[in-house]
Amino acid sequence: MMTENQIEIISPRQPHAFLESWYELSDESHFWFKWRCAALLRQLHDLNFPLGEKLKVLDVGCGTGVLRSQLEEATAWTVDATDLDYDALRQMRPGRGRILYYDILEESQELKESYDVVLLFDVLEHIEQTQPFVKSLLSHLKVGGFLLVNVPALQFLHSRYDEIAGHVRRYNLETLQDGLRGFDIAVKDIRYWGLANVPLLLLRKLWLSLSTDKKTEDVIQQGFEPPSPWVNKLLLTLMKLELELTRRPLLGSSVLMVGQKQR
Repeated sequence: MMTENQIEIISPRQPHAFLESWYELSDESHFWFKWRCAALLRQLHDLNFPLGEKLKVLDVGCGTGVLRSQLEEATAWTVDATDLDYDALRQMRPGRGRILYYDILEESQELKESYDVVLLFDVLEHIEQTQPFVKSLLSHLKVGGFLLVNVPALQFLHSRYDEIAGHVRRYNLETLQDGLRGFDIAVKDIRYWGLANVPLLLLRKLWLSLSTDKKTEDVIQQGFEPPSPWVNKLLLTLMKLELELTRRPLLGSSVLMVGQKQR
């Protein structure tokens, strides 16, 4: 194993690069990242999850490490972060955990069944064949450990933005659970979040259907980045209102799930 720029190289380097424009927008001040983390922490609080314990956590498909930074700040967890985009890993800030260039399909003996929690946030929707991926993912989790998942919701919101972002599918409560059937995972909680985002995503879908000449970078930037700081603040206000009014929206722009490995 080699170490480069604090990145531990466990797997052979391979050509794999996500959209650079997405990572340029990956900032903890963005309303979506704040909303996603706030919804997750609300869900974990509802489950009396041990946020104050020094759990060992693996963040699979971590990107530039926004979620890792948020969780290490909000909990006592140590989060190891892994991705196959080397340039994204290079942008990560140091944290309590390791930074790994690692393909989970290799199921390294060092890492198998060594984590209390595995995070899979906004990754599963990119995977065509999910069964082998989930099998390898769960091999890194201790028996009794927890799998935390976030995916984009509602197939009717699928748009050109999803296509360019590499989303194979969007999920609902049932289809996400269906994708985990056959594995020893007991679903402890599953819920939507981001109800107020649903009409915004419908507008985005309409707008992109009428703007087919836009470049890839423009679709990602204009489809994800708020047009101004005050719009970002407005959406953060909607986040606070939604979280205060309901713990379980009937619909949402994403689905959060907590599952526990049985054996």
